[in-house]
Amino acid sequence: MIILSTSTSFEVFFGSMVAQEVTFYLAAAVLLVLTVESCIKLLNRNTFGVTVMVYVTVFAWYFVDPFINPEQYGYLPSFLLEKSYGQVLLFLIGFRVFTPVAMRWIVRRRSSGILDTRLTPEQILIGAAALWLVLFIIGIARMGGDVMGAVFPVDGRAGPSMWGRDALESSGSGFLISFGGYVFNAATAFLGVLIFFQRSIAWRLLAGAMFAITLPYFFLAGARSHFLAAVLPFIITYLFYGRHLLFLKLAILTVAFFCLNEGFKFVTAFRGTGFREVLASENPYELMDEDMQPSGLNMIQELCFVNTYLETGGGSPAYGARYLNEVLNFVPRMIWPSKPLIGIDYAKWRGFESDSSELGVNTTVSSGMIGGGVLNFGQIFGPVAAGILMALWTGLLIRWWEQRKSILRLVLFMLGVGLTFNLGRDISMLVLWPVIFAYFFVRLAEIWATKRFQQLPQVATIAPANAVPVRVLAGRLSQ
Repeated sequence: MIILSTSTSFEVFFGSMVAQEVTFYLAAAVLLVLTVESCIKLLNRNTFGVTVMVYVTVFAWYFVDPFINPEQYGYLPSFLLEKSYGQVLLFLIGFRVFTPVAMRWIVRRRSSGILDTRLTPEQILIGAAALWLVLFIIGIARMGGDVMGAVFPVDGRAGPSMWGRDALESSGSGFLISFGGYVFNAATAFLGVLIFFQRSIAWRLLAGAMFAITLPYFFLAGARSHFLAAVLPFIITYLFYGRHLLFLKLAILTVAFFCLNEGFKFVTAFRGTGFREVLASENPYELMDEDMQPSGLNMIQELCFVNTYLETGGGSPAYGARYLNEVLNFVPRMIWPSKPLIGIDYAKWRGFESDSSELGVNTTVSSGMIGGGVLNFGQIFGPVAAGILMALWTGLLIRWWEQRKSILRLVLFMLGVGLTFNLGRDISMLVLWPVIFAYFFVRLAEIWATKRFQQLPQVATIAPANAVPVRVLAGRLSQ
């Protein structure tokens, strides 16, 4: 049935408007060439290969949906699709050109962190687990002591959750709740990554148990991005550091992807009303439309709407103001009562205005990483600007990857790579807060470890050209 459905979708796709656009094939060809280049560099252990994660993100958000939902593109004018895929092409070119520049600027900067902290994987796990436990207890307290309700929020968005809050929360507690939620997300991702670096079965089981306990909360709460932020670092770390053979890893990941895809269908269908009926049903699939396809990957469709939004006078390029609002979004509304509402004007133009909602809309709409660039800097420079931002982000991740001898920095890298996929939906601080707060705690851990071990002989690494690094006591270097 799956093969038949896929073949039918391909037949419909090649008869659709998207398949008739030259820019679609140009953008696809460039994406393929750049992906192959990154894979080759990755196989040659060149850190530039990390860029493959951005190309996978572009493919998922801008090329998959026309294949699985081709009927959704029949009403879009040809010139809009042509322009939108042309902007995807501009993004790819801008990203490829500016990534080497970003690497030279970011990777070669001197690190202010102490990478040789002498912290063992077990000590790092204890710190992450303690933070996770504190936040978990606070979350249960916010649920009135209902442990099952905290772990399994079966009412979805219709009911309370550990870190849920009102969209326009103006009190100081609103900021603290958001902060706690993002840190809890990051701590969960840390636990998932640290499983693979524990030296005893007991510690691995502890990390695995705490990680697994939390996943139902993120899944049933209905925010797919938060669930992916927690689970993707675990999956990527397994791919890099798992002890199984490569073909077995790929087989397991294929099964995991299938389960994730099916699970997200239920999340999309029932997160607004809750999952009680689904859990009580003998055959949950009977409650869903049998023709239901995965949704939410339609960023090329949103890019068409963004172009129409600007061309029809619904709005004008913000010249970076939207990005600035994203950066300043952390300021509590009690301090900045007139803080702009992100994306509300575009959501109203898209037809989601609602008088019964405190936001003025019944849903917000993601414009995509390329669409966000267009909204900020226009139809020509916008895609390039988005490419530059992603190049800077990639440069930062490559820097953390090159610092991977420190487990703390390696975990940061895995968390950042996991969040990169979510950036395809929007280059937003709302996506990046978990890794930003995680970096803050990593720096605190590095500073604490440095002060703790400052009385011990420091270790220096000598790495002459074309030689194996030799570790010696720093004290002897000065003699």
